[in-house]
Amino acid sequence: MHIEKLVRQTLAVKDHRVVSVVETDGSLHVELDRIRRRKLPCSKCGERRKVRDRLKLRTWKHVPLWGIPVTLCYRPCRVNCPNCGIVVERIPWSQGKSPLSLPLIVMLATWTRLLAVDVVARMFGVHWNTVYAAVKAAVEHGLAIRDKGVVLRIGIDEISRRKGHIYHTQVYDLDRKVLLWSGEGRTEETLRRFFAEYGTDNLEQVTAVCCDMWEPYATVLGELLPDATLVFDKFHIVRYLHKAVDEVRRQEAAHHRNQGISVLKGERYLFLKNPWKLKDKQQRMLSFLVKMNLDVTKAWLLKEEFRAFWDCQTAEEARNFLKSWYRKVRYSGLKPMKKFVKMLKRHEDGIFAWFEHRISNGIAEALNNTAKTISRRSRGFRTAATFSTVLMHCMGGLKLPQTMHRFL
Repeated sequence: MHIEKLVRQTLAVKDHRVVSVVETDGSLHVELDRIRRRKLPCSKCGERRKVRDRLKLRTWKHVPLWGIPVTLCYRPCRVNCPNCGIVVERIPWSQGKSPLSLPLIVMLATWTRLLAVDVVARMFGVHWNTVYAAVKAAVEHGLAIRDKGVVLRIGIDEISRRKGHIYHTQVYDLDRKVLLWSGEGRTEETLRRFFAEYGTDNLEQVTAVCCDMWEPYATVLGELLPDATLVFDKFHIVRYLHKAVDEVRRQEAAHHRNQGISVLKGERYLFLKNPWKLKDKQQRMLSFLVKMNLDVTKAWLLKEEFRAFWDCQTAEEARNFLKSWYRKVRYSGLKPMKKFVKMLKRHEDGIFAWFEHRISNGIAEALNNTAKTISRRSRGFRTAATFSTVLMHCMGGLKLPQTMHRFL
């Protein structure tokens, strides 16, 4: 098979021909031209129109052949379209203004879903920016043709991009388990950007939104999704409870330390882990501390009793349970636990909504772990835009451009 024919088949061209393939400085330069007397498709409407004139020479990086870099060279034509005016032809191997050919975009983007950007760059002997340009072009294509479908339940969570409390807000479709949107920050403005970019019309059928008790989220959701039920995430509530128990331990440990007693030193996770996950030595230590009637053991017993809250079958049963549990906390006299109770009372509507919808951000947390893995394998990202683009590419369920050959 002649190399010209091989290149033509990888490009899947019908209105163009390969004029020549020239080896220069260790790379192949492929010269392409249109087939004369043939009308070319308009880049906007797709209808075939007469050629009006030609533009200056343009080049595209193409899929390497046998490890040899390939560059496509072609002078695009402009067509005279009665519907769209004078526009550039639709070039089958081109994706907008990208300097990469469509097959190369697909190949690099496919590998980047499995490996870090810099690893893919080294594999194919190209610059990091080249691989990222392919990912960005693939994401733009995927977002343009994305079928948003019917979104019924969404989860909102945040992920730390790097040290220094630099957060990204992640919005997930909890039913399809895909990332809908990713943006820097965790403010009202951040969430408003999601609604502006995704479109409130596409979210009209949302019945429930699961998130933590972050006030800016609740404010925006109440305004832009008034018919959706706000469900506060079960795991975040448990996290706040653990924080209260640990604060009791810290205060009591400091008190004992001043008296020269270090009985609670290094026992933080003893009171936070599930009892059935404790080792034999830890269980014996816990039994010993419970007999000492410490404040932290009182907090621990309250925490363990709170587990039954999630076993309630109805919101009314849960409400009655909390009333009884509130009294026990009040009688305990433990300030961190009382603070936790006040927080629960401020957000009771969102907490009791869990018993109607039974959703949590467990799926969102799992997807966040995937996002962290993507960040770790790339050793972080310098900019928020790069981070969001790569996450959308790997987790957004976006379709890649279609080509004749996938080269994989």
